[in-house]
Amino acid sequence: MLTEYEYQQRRATRPEPDLVHPLCAMLRELRTAARLSLAQFEQRYGIPAVVVGAYERGDRIPPLNKLETILGCFGYKLVAVPTSADAVRLPLDIVTDLRAIADQLERGQALPDLQPAA
Repeated sequence: MLTEYEYQQRRATRPEPDLVHPLCAMLRELRTAARLSLAQFEQRYGIPAVVVGAYERGDRIPPLNKLETILGCFGYKLVAVPTSADAVRLPLDIVTDLRAIADQLERGQALPDLQPAA
């Protein structure tokens, strides 16, 4: 158990959530954009407010299954993205095509019919 002094020291020296982990800031942004307090989030989704608050402050990093659950509450899915060390090198034209497709999807445009390579 922390003393009040130790608690205040930790709070004073803890960096902002987005510096601890971008995930922390994102979780708070999602919840506040939905106009939910921590208590409302707990009531609606059953995840304790103290746990979500700890994730948002960067006191704890959520395990993947909990992160997936929280993101699902906002209609998002967790997908695996390779790190730079694991990334597969793709030819530049494929990367460019993938970016163009992603841009079209973001703008809500229909994709052209894709033909299999001959």
